[in-house]
Amino acid sequence: MSQAAEPDVVGLSARLAEATAEVQALRSELDALRKRELDARAELVRSAQLATLGNLVKGVAHEINTPLGALASNHDTTSRALAKLQQILDDEVVTPDELVEVRRIVQAVSAVEETNVMAVDRMKHVVSSLRTFGRPDRSEIDQVDLPQAIRGTLDLARHEIGPSIEVRTDFGETSAIVCYAQQVNQVVMNLVMNASHAMVKGGTLTVRTRSVEQGVEIEVEDTGSGIAPEVLDRLFEPGFTTKGGRVGMGLGLAICREIVDRHGGDISVNSEVGVGTTFTVRLPLRIPEGMEGGESAGETAE
Repeated sequence: MSQAAEPDVVGLSARLAEATAEVQALRSELDALRKRELDARAELVRSAQLATLGNLVKGVAHEINTPLGALASNHDTTSRALAKLQQILDDEVVTPDELVEVRRIVQAVSAVEETNVMAVDRMKHVVSSLRTFGRPDRSEIDQVDLPQAIRGTLDLARHEIGPSIEVRTDFGETSAIVCYAQQVNQVVMNLVMNASHAMVKGGTLTVRTRSVEQGVEIEVEDTGSGIAPEVLDRLFEPGFTTKGGRVGMGLGLAICREIVDRHGGDISVNSEVGVGTTFTVRLPLRIPEGMEGGESAGETAE
């Protein structure tokens, strides 16, 4: 190599080092931008979940207040029955008529206790469903039994769905999936609420699960007003809403797509005006490698 060429080699090495430093700086900047994007998406999911929980508070309060009222009423009945028993047993001798009365009181108290057990179970079930839907420790990746999770979601949404809508479930045999449980619950809740809003005059809401190749499928079907063909392609756009039978669902569906995409799945819709709509969510058995970042709690997977 000639002496004239040596400066060029030195210059090229310097420029290469400079370019390498610039690439590393750009990579760091891209990583920071990606983290901010993931945090923003996670915050959007969190906000949607809080909004959903807020909408459910009234219904949950009603679901708990009814059995709580039964417990309060039964407590009064039990107290009066025990006082009557004490009055009878105060005598050293129990007459045949009093014995008949004792038996009647005991039977009545037993019936009241059965009602109490059902009331307490109902409240425990509602609280358990609420905790499963929104508790922070389910923001991490977890193994989820889909039918069980969907039952809890439907239970929470019962008051919001209303008595005019018949709810049906068709749970085929499905493997447990490894996912962000909280986020999958949010997807099901959004789809269920949208379906109920589409059936203002009543109808049938059907939720199905089935195994598919290397994953599971969730269908939420309604017999509501349906969606016009010209707006089907825009349903998942953030902020898009329709003014007809499915009011204000754009943000909810955008969040659904965001969550499903994050899980390496897909979501599709089939609808016929005047007949109804079916949303289909397909999820893999576990989140694909490299897609675990950006949990709903704002964490970053290592």
